[in-house]
Amino acid sequence: MGWDLSSITSDTVKAGIEGIGNAAKSIRAAITGKEIISAEQQTELLQQVHTIEQSVQNLETIAAQGQIDLNKLDAQAGFFRSGWRPSIGWVCAFGLGYSFIIRPLLFWVVDTVSKFTGTLVVLSPMPSLDMKELLALTFCLLGFGGFRMYERIKGKV
Repeated sequence: MGWDLSSITSDTVKAGIEGIGNAAKSIRAAITGKEIISAEQQTELLQQVHTIEQSVQNLETIAAQGQIDLNKLDAQAGFFRSGWRPSIGWVCAFGLGYSFIIRPLLFWVVDTVSKFTGTLVVLSPMPSLDMKELLALTFCLLGFGGFRMYERIKGKV
């Protein structure tokens, strides 16, 4: 059984070579994930990538500006409402004021007033706060505040 090469035409050869080339491209695309593209397609893809990058940068700029605007509004807020740090500071200040001023002096004030008016007033015991945890929280806030002040002095806003 021999092969008759006379029946092979140039069109058949071209078709065979194109088939092998397409198969090679398919194998290359399957292995590398990349297809061979023309210079025009590559330029178009690079322009699309550039457009996407610009869109992402614009979105990041808009998000940053929104955060700046939010920070400005938060900074303009009232005496009690300026964020979570001051609220924790107010809790610590109230707790320390209650533990060191209100609770000890309230019994003395009530006793003095009851003696002055001649009426007997009996107060039930007031709850005490866990000073160990309250002072730890207060010192943490003071430490962070001091560290932040040090950063501002050194110009690391």
